[in-house]
Amino acid sequence: MTKPSLLFWKLFLAFWLATSLTFLAGVGVIELGSFRAGDPHVEAILTSEERLLEQFGVEAATQLLNVWEHPSDEAIGVYDSAGHLVAGSTVLNPVYERSIISKEGLSLSVKSTHAPDDHGRPWRQIPLIIGTLMSALFSGYMAYYLAWPLAHLKRAMSDAAQGRFETRVKPAMGKRRDEIVDLAEDCDRMANQLKVLVEAQQHLLHDISHELRSPLTRIQAAIGLLRQDVARVEMLERIERESERMDTLIEALLTLARLQGRPESIERDAVDIVELLGMIVENAQFEAGIKGCRVQLGACPPFIACVSGELLYRCFENVIRNAVRYTRPGTTVQVSARISSDGNRLCVHITDQGPGVENRRLRSIFNPFERGAGDASVGFGLGLAIAARAVQMHGGNIVARNEPAGGLTVEVNLHSARSLHDITLA
Repeated sequence: MTKPSLLFWKLFLAFWLATSLTFLAGVGVIELGSFRAGDPHVEAILTSEERLLEQFGVEAATQLLNVWEHPSDEAIGVYDSAGHLVAGSTVLNPVYERSIISKEGLSLSVKSTHAPDDHGRPWRQIPLIIGTLMSALFSGYMAYYLAWPLAHLKRAMSDAAQGRFETRVKPAMGKRRDEIVDLAEDCDRMANQLKVLVEAQQHLLHDISHELRSPLTRIQAAIGLLRQDVARVEMLERIERESERMDTLIEALLTLARLQGRPESIERDAVDIVELLGMIVENAQFEAGIKGCRVQLGACPPFIACVSGELLYRCFENVIRNAVRYTRPGTTVQVSARISSDGNRLCVHITDQGPGVENRRLRSIFNPFERGAGDASVGFGLGLAIAARAVQMHGGNIVARNEPAGGLTVEVNLHSARSLHDITLA
């Protein structure tokens, strides 16, 4: 059995003190109730006596007092206007007295040695109220004391998930010493380690890309010189294709490395995304025409958002070109855009007429270098990864699904953010 931690003892004391205070308050109500001046039994008799006098007269009231069994220190008497006892017992020092007009029209006075309960005075509930308030205040303090560091931890985890690894939790803990502080230290170490790993990954991609660019440039220069030899033109064309392919890969790697940064690291401008889609569809028509298919954009009103036009252009271009690549010849790649009823979101669907994707790969196709079994010679598997990351950096999401009639639909949802703050809240 492990030793109870500091957090355990804090929770234990909080619940124990809260229940103890409530119990003691309840006991105080019972104890004080035994010393109160009022008596609920006397109150019931007095009420009945007064009603009998008013509704039935002196005789009925006398019968009630005759059959009433009362302690020796309790007495109720009915007196006439001359001070003579009419019914009940003699009351020498009345604590309670009330004038009544009986049914017969007599002016009578009802006197008692004990006063009835006075429900208008809240003093009986004061101990319970005080105990409840003390318990609530103490429990509230303990709940705050235990909950606020967890809120800092949650905020730090949210920042880390968005790529902001500089957030630190332990300095906000103050001088407290318990397992929550240990957890905060672990959280800070984790954030620092993630920052180191991400920066190392970005530097590695950047360095590899630039190191590859240098020999690639020399290869392209050598190709230009060797083209003067007609006998080697065929081999040079193959070398040139491979160098262009390597250049495309390097460009994609650099773009992906840039997209691994924070959302605030990219420049944003007011862009009409629907107009951007029109430009991409128009450019994709040429590639689609070579294959014998078409790309069609459905009509949609303008949708202005604070975005990076370059990144979203790459995003939609990659998705649309991917759809053109896999759609069957003679079919149409349908691009549709729809604005939500509140005007704050744009939903874009790109649907092809191709073979679709295995259901188990509908999410993994957005991972870097993810390609199908028959796609080893087509692309590098970075286009959809770049598209997904670009959408995420703009506070949106991207999903893929197979259509029942065949083909694949990629859905992109974007927020009409006017600032980075809006993107973070989206």
